[in-house]
Amino acid sequence: MVKITPDPPHSHKDFLSDNALTRRAIDYYLKASAPDAAPYLINDNLSFEEALARAADLLHCAVTTAQVGHDAMSGHQRAVMHLVEMAKVVVDQSLDCLQPR
Repeated sequence: MVKITPDPPHSHKDFLSDNALTRRAIDYYLKASAPDAAPYLINDNLSFEEALARAADLLHCAVTTAQVGHDAMSGHQRAVMHLVEMAKVVVDQSLDCLQPR
């Protein structure tokens, strides 16, 4: 009878005997990743009012983007959209408090 599958290698010790090779492979695959850079940089000279205005604009964009796909949203996605809308209202109210009437 002819065997379809070959016999396994006699020993795996020969493969693992080179400690330097093993260590390099482990270091390559398990190396600590570099810390992620900040995805969004803010100017250090940005005033509080400008920061709130920028946050309001970003929240407005998030709400508009979420409303485009509103019909296909699940419960969790709608909850996140609602939270973003609430945050936008709070930021807008904060901006109104800063501006003299």
